[in-house]
Amino acid sequence: MKNNPRFSKLLERYQQGKLVGEEKQLMDEWFKDMAKDNIHPLWTADDKQELKNRIFSKVLINQLNQQAAAGASARWAWRIAASIMLIVAVSVLTWKFRTSAPSTLPAIAQNLSVTSVDGTVNKVLLADGSIVWLKNNSALTYPAKFDGATRNVTLQGEALFEVAKDPKHPFMIQCGDLTTTVLGTSFNIRSRGNDVEVVVLTGKVSLSSSTKSMGDIANPIQIVPNEKAVYHKAEKHLAKMESLKEETIAAVEGTEYNMHFEDTRMDEIVRRIEGKFNKQVSLENAKLANCVVTADFTDQSLVKTLDILSSVLAIEYDIRENKIILKGNGCN
Repeated sequence: MKNNPRFSKLLERYQQGKLVGEEKQLMDEWFKDMAKDNIHPLWTADDKQELKNRIFSKVLINQLNQQAAAGASARWAWRIAASIMLIVAVSVLTWKFRTSAPSTLPAIAQNLSVTSVDGTVNKVLLADGSIVWLKNNSALTYPAKFDGATRNVTLQGEALFEVAKDPKHPFMIQCGDLTTTVLGTSFNIRSRGNDVEVVVLTGKVSLSSSTKSMGDIANPIQIVPNEKAVYHKAEKHLAKMESLKEETIAAVEGTEYNMHFEDTRMDEIVRRIEGKFNKQVSLENAKLANCVVTADFTDQSLVKTLDILSSVLAIEYDIRENKIILKGNGCN
């Protein structure tokens, strides 16, 4: 059941903040229940049945309400059945996790995995606010929640990282033998065959290897914007050099990394913010859409982006879960 594709997709949508309404509430309850393992590491049969009944009843009510609104059809019946099968997967996995995992381990510390297919870019929003643009035939493994002194993820393939700034908790990416460590920056990592290439866009990146015997990178090296590093696994050699402009352009291709605006209307900026951060943005005053802004939000967090907008337009914002409300006088 752990590899159930429907359940994996649900977890992926939950981590990316795409679940809303009943689905989100169900997943919130599931994680909340799992977090109780330190107190009640094992469930009784009655506990399991109670959870199953509670989840089943909520899903049925939710789906039947939708059916009544849209009209009865065989398609709705299929969706109800599919939802029940999906929640059964959640219930059984929860039970198996509780009865098999040691009570000393935090249940929510499990890793999630996302993959991308050829020719696509898959955006992943991490719990700390970092954004990962996962590219062709690549895989990213990351925790549902970052705990401890470092923020650790594992990459196979290629990805552009926009790492949220947190000096107290370095962000570490393991890609084969190469470990990339940052505090808050943007860079592209690409693994091809035995080579791993890192191109820095902003900030500073530290590189080291898990191969202890290699002499030329026994100590970490650092690269900055307009630099790149290439690690040759066969020779156990790391080379640092200048990066080409074409390589920087290629690194951001297919992503929403570039957030530079020149005399751009606010309605377009709002659309771009919604697309990048998976948030719904509402303008309390319709005249705000007429405002024209010149600003660069590239490599900025959602909050920093909103702070800059607030300063430029003398407006206020209010974040309510996945919804943002912009308040101000607007422009004529």
